[in-house]
Amino acid sequence: MPSTTIPFNPRRRRALAIGAAAFLPAPFAWAQGYPTKPIRLILPNAPGSSVDNMARQLSVGLGAALGQSIVVENVPGSGGLIGIGQMLRAPRDGYTIGMVANNYAIGPSLYRLPYDPARDIVPVSLLVTGPMVLVTHPALPARTLADFIALAKSRPAEKSLSFGSAGVGTVGHLAGELMATSADVKLLHVPYKGNNNFTTDLVGGQLDAGFIAAGVAMPLVRQGSLRALALTTPKRLALMPEVPPMAEAGLPGFDLGGWQAMIAPAGIPAPALERLNAEIVRVLKSKEVSRFVEEQGSQVVASSPAEAGKLIARDIARYADLSRRLGLKPEN
Repeated sequence: MPSTTIPFNPRRRRALAIGAAAFLPAPFAWAQGYPTKPIRLILPNAPGSSVDNMARQLSVGLGAALGQSIVVENVPGSGGLIGIGQMLRAPRDGYTIGMVANNYAIGPSLYRLPYDPARDIVPVSLLVTGPMVLVTHPALPARTLADFIALAKSRPAEKSLSFGSAGVGTVGHLAGELMATSADVKLLHVPYKGNNNFTTDLVGGQLDAGFIAAGVAMPLVRQGSLRALALTTPKRLALMPEVPPMAEAGLPGFDLGGWQAMIAPAGIPAPALERLNAEIVRVLKSKEVSRFVEEQGSQVVASSPAEAGKLIARDIARYADLSRRLGLKPEN
């Protein structure tokens, strides 16, 4: 009996796929179709921040893996509360997610949040971890952390050295307060609304010092716009081997690194959460993204949602304790 070739028909293929899906469990069938439209990725950070840089790098590979565009939206302000609030007001269907850094875990100890991180938000994956760098303006007569501390101690209270941050309750703010307390010096904190203005004023000499992400600091240090004194984590960076950790340079036990994570509103369909996690982990481990992360002085983590939730919960408690010890007060 001669064989029969059935011509390719896209409509017939779609009809067969739909018919087959009808016999599959609902979550499986839903997952096979997700996503069917672009995904919004809300960042509670300003453009040019380390989170913004990572999000734009990750969104390219993630969009290709999911077959849909990832639309990155910067919604900075109020320590991340505005951007997270916007994410929570969106439908909980897997098409609006967020990306955050340590500031997300600091917020509960300094703000009366309009949401419950444990109840209203679910982690999707940890992304990366990395140190911050204590940097100063090159005109400041301090080439080491010991020099900086000695200079701070020599100043009268009304002429205290200043350090800037991206805002009250950010990890850069905590790092500066922890350094001041650990070294028993008086420093003037100058909060900004985001990283750009803070970094611009630091380069311009309006500030004496600040803590910024290694990936943002490295090009500014290499071109001579800033001077790097110390890292906030215990190990040296291969890309900045001459810069010692704070713990090694005179402040034993100092350890306040940074991390970034993907989050979503609680109630996101389980198949969407699983698909997002699987593709994020895959993209993070790709050569292109791994190389980018290494060039930023960070390390890929690529965790499960449960692992991310455990670290975030740990840091919420850790930062609350640190904020109490440093005497930081809630902002509202």
